[in-house]
Amino acid sequence: FEPLPQILKNVRYRSGEPLQADSVVTAIAHARERLGNAGRLVIRPSGTETVIRVMAEGDDRGLVLEVVDEVVEAVTRAAA
Repeated sequence: FEPLPQILKNVRYRSGEPLQADSVVTAIAHARERLGNAGRLVIRPSGTETVIRVMAEGDDRGLVLEVVDEVVEAVTRAAA
């Protein structure tokens, strides 16, 4: 077993459904496309707090970090 680089970031929001925003849906699709078969992306709202969890893992730590940051930025803008 060889662990892959994994990045998890949380985005707080006040109300609404930021994951439904067109810009967020587009950012998620683009991130999944960039990762391809070399990684995975998991985005979900927390069940206990008003937080969106953005996690990615993959072979290339730099790419994983870029992908997470792009999705976090889109969610943050949609949540504002």
